[in-house]
Amino acid sequence: MLGVVPKLDEIQAANSQRTAVSAQNAQQEADLIVLKRNFTGIAELRTYLSTLQDAVPVDAGIPDFIGELGVIARQNAVTLNSLDISDAVAFQPVAVPAEQSATTAETATAPAAAATPATAAASQLTPENYLAVTVSMTIAGAHSNLFDFVAGLQHGQRSIAISTLATDTGEGSVEKTMTITGTIYVLLDPSGVTGAK
Repeated sequence: MLGVVPKLDEIQAANSQRTAVSAQNAQQEADLIVLKRNFTGIAELRTYLSTLQDAVPVDAGIPDFIGELGVIARQNAVTLNSLDISDAVAFQPVAVPAEQSATTAETATAPAAAATPATAAASQLTPENYLAVTVSMTIAGAHSNLFDFVAGLQHGQRSIAISTLATDTGEGSVEKTMTITGTIYVLLDPSGVTGAK
């Protein structure tokens, strides 16, 4: 019995270790399946990331933006008469309207709703890592071509938020003019924004 008991203890320890290793292997196999499934969409995610980086680059990229304007103008047969690009300024979040602030104050005692991904991402954009550049331009061409230019601008490579449009119909004139004011953005520190990696 004195010789058998140690052997039984060794067998029990080996069985326990084998069970733990089997459980660990099963967990690693499950993790590997998840990683393989996620990796199948990596090409699409990289393409999407590249699109976002082009839309809001890490520098002003003014020469590229001017080149894009020229391409859109040629595609829509309009002339770019003037272009004014301001210096970059720190991004300022939009202020909450007074009515909404009052509503928020009234419901402050209610349980807070879970933040959506959009609001979480927006909260990461600060004056320290996000810049705004105001762009004003005047274009000339046929009436329909002017609005085609605007559509091309909105769906272009660089993201632009158009704030004002003003047209000069010009009595009896075939060629019309339009003044466009908008804002392009620069992301200074993409590592500081959730999901940017």
